[in-house]
Amino acid sequence: MKNLPPVAKALIALLVILLAAETLLRSVEGTLSGNVAHIVEIPELADNLNKSNKPGLLILGNSLTNDGIDASRLQSGLNMQGQADSTIEKIVPDGTTIWSWTCILRNRIYELKNKPDTVLIGFAWGQLADQSRLLPTSLGGFFCSYKDLIHITEQATMNSAQIGEFVTASTFRLFTHREAIRNKILSILIPHYMTSTQEINRRLRGTNSAASASDTTYRELSLTIEQLKSYGKDIVLMAMPIRNNPYSLDPELLNTVKNKDITLLDYRNLDFITDDLFTDEMHLTKAGSALLTARLVDDLAKIRSTPH
Repeated sequence: MKNLPPVAKALIALLVILLAAETLLRSVEGTLSGNVAHIVEIPELADNLNKSNKPGLLILGNSLTNDGIDASRLQSGLNMQGQADSTIEKIVPDGTTIWSWTCILRNRIYELKNKPDTVLIGFAWGQLADQSRLLPTSLGGFFCSYKDLIHITEQATMNSAQIGEFVTASTFRLFTHREAIRNKILSILIPHYMTSTQEINRRLRGTNSAASASDTTYRELSLTIEQLKSYGKDIVLMAMPIRNNPYSLDPELLNTVKNKDITLLDYRNLDFITDDLFTDEMHLTKAGSALLTARLVDDLAKIRSTPH
């Protein structure tokens, strides 16, 4: 070390600091935000399904589904309907779309010995389309493997910058959590920073996730349906309600649902889900969630009682 030039010593010191920071961050990342804490617990949630001797129900989606469906009410409601007791788990990370959900299925669910009997996916806008937004940092850092990267590039267009972002996030937690770390710092320095940022993000999510109806495809969804059916499992899609009902269902999605013979529950425009049951443009209050969950109980009971 003594004979090394100053630049080399500085680089070594920087590397040691980065490795120490990386190790520390990996040990405490669950404290960065509620969403990251939920992502960290995904392996545990999958293991709960695997260890259970009861029929499994996996709910996939994002914050719309998280706020919209109450797993405890769903469980008790199904029991009251005389349905078999189930193990219900929700995996609903913020801002996710079909690409995150299918990575979760491939890396956490398909490998289970006891796979869930039913996978319920909540969505809005174009979140099921191949053209839904790709978030390379989240995909690489949280949900997908390097093998998934090959699959995604075969199904969707990723430029070199996006691929580099995916690979970097897969390797370095400091890079993956850069926004969460920034938000933590700015929320301390700037009053109401998080509230304002969340409102902007909510508006952008709705706008950015909608694909043009003329060019939407559903190859990834179709592959997911086929995979789950090959295991003898059911998949149910759930179109989530949004205040003022600002989105339509793509005809190509409806064709996919029909051709693949699966169930789509259309909850976009329910009479009893009124504007006062939303906390913002998209997310239901607890009262709204209770009403929507009660409707889902009835619909799942009908689906389960219908011969396949």
